[in-house]
Amino acid sequence: MKSTTVLGLAAAILPTLTAAWSPMSLFQRETAAAAAVPAVQKRTLDPATSNTNNTCPGTYNCSGESYFAAPIRTATANALNTASKISKAIQAAECSHNTRTSSQTFAVFVTDHQYDSSHGAPYGTCSAYSCTVPTSAEMTDSDSDCWTFFWDDSGAESGFGTNCIQDPSTGECGCENSDGTFVAGSDSCT
Repeated sequence: MKSTTVLGLAAAILPTLTAAWSPMSLFQRETAAAAAVPAVQKRTLDPATSNTNNTCPGTYNCSGESYFAAPIRTATANALNTASKISKAIQAAECSHNTRTSSQTFAVFVTDHQYDSSHGAPYGTCSAYSCTVPTSAEMTDSDSDCWTFFWDDSGAESGFGTNCIQDPSTGECGCENSDGTFVAGSDSCT
């Protein structure tokens, strides 16, 4: 009986694990994840209003926001650095253009260089936060692979700071609807 349960679980998980490495299947994976946990996985086209490139917060004013909470970068994060939502293998543009929580205040993007040759690079991990935004004095973790996006004027630069969200297969600009569907050539997704 146990082996049947384990085999069934493996059969259910294996396709997800197999697809996890490829940015080419990004939209399909995000859509499947959205169907599994709709309240948390939804994203909304709402570009960041400011950003700070090459710097991560050295201090996070967050603690246990949700059951999805996890450290963004164990090398530099303190124990209270918990994100509301973590998305891996996504474009920096997706992190800067789409909110992933209903009350998102900032997001931290860390580049994963294995995807540097893919359309839409840089790709990496986007951690979305709904807690108090770090002050400029708390933005102390200098790192060329880090980009922090804000939904207020806390960033060093105004605007979202990235290029458009690109189709990973063709490089065509577009946007994503809240269900994860990529719409090539559009900038008015819902």
